Amino acid sequence: MLQQTLVIIKPDGLKKSLTGNILTRLSETKLRIVGAKVVEVTKELAQNHYIHLKDKPFFGEVIKYICGELHGEEYRRVLALVYQGENAIEKVRKLAGE
Repeated sequence: MLQQTLVIIKPDGLKKSLTGNILTRLSETKLRIVGAKVVEVTKELAQNHYIHLKDKPFFGEVIKYICGELHGEEYRRVLALVYQGENAIEKVRKLAGE
């Protein structure tokens, strides 16, 4: 089944310069990148993205994390990628975890 899935390289991954390693591992899935963008995650965007966690006690920390508040001023961004291909969701989850 042809699918698309979102992959986010979060602020700590950017800070640790893991982007190249992550992209190399993802290339092994034989999926195609159909979109890529560096995004400064606002609190509103983060809250919408993690709406399924809003009632969890760690929700506030997750929002701070994805917004880059825990990683310094220069790391308040993420790299968002959309991968497409056969069974894309399953392949990415198998590689990165759920």
